[in-house]
Amino acid sequence: MSYIQVILTSLLSVVVLFLITRLIGYRQLSELSLFDYINGITIGSISAELATCKKDEVVEILIAMIVYGAFAIVLAFITDKSITMRRVIVGNPTVLMKNGRLFYEGFKKSRLDVNEFLMKCRNNGYFDITQIDTAIMEPNGRVSFLPVSEDRPATPKDMKIAVTQDELVANVIIDGKVIEKSLTAIGRDSAWLRNQLKSRRQTDLSQILLASCDSKGTLTVFLKSDKKSSSCLEV
Repeated sequence: MSYIQVILTSLLSVVVLFLITRLIGYRQLSELSLFDYINGITIGSISAELATCKKDEVVEILIAMIVYGAFAIVLAFITDKSITMRRVIVGNPTVLMKNGRLFYEGFKKSRLDVNEFLMKCRNNGYFDITQIDTAIMEPNGRVSFLPVSEDRPATPKDMKIAVTQDELVANVIIDGKVIEKSLTAIGRDSAWLRNQLKSRRQTDLSQILLASCDSKGTLTVFLKSDKKSSSCLEV
């Protein structure tokens, strides 16, 4: 097998794997269900085999990748349309703790021991499990927690304080490049951005690592040469 063929088949496997992943959806990139995990490993293994296969095996391996990808897409469609099939394929949440009581059967069903559970509690900020009212093992393996009401952080609603809704901050410059779509999203344009930067004597975009702006027009600029957090510029 020539080195050129290895390079070409490797590039081909990457392209096909990328296309299949995009078709399957971003769920493969986030929290995996049991089927997503198995399917992802299988497609990845087939893709790796494609990189070093012989010429007469390329088509067969591509067909196998496409079949696995198509199967994942079909199952995703079925689980979206049928709650029953969703429960069969994806699984159901399992209650581990309710009203401050631990359920041994839930631990047994989830194949989770107490030490692992306590670790997950600490990872979520609960060093005292008496602060937890309910804990549920999700089908993707994560544990969701509902804190005891008296121990959860107070909110403005609890204190009857009127607050305005926060909005997303737009990154208008990233690594020296102006992001036009972000400017448009907050109702600004390049001319406004240039004027803001000019007023701060910062016209060299190549020296800007990041610049963000909120809906009120507050601009925050981080320079590549900044060594202290206080060197950011705000308006």
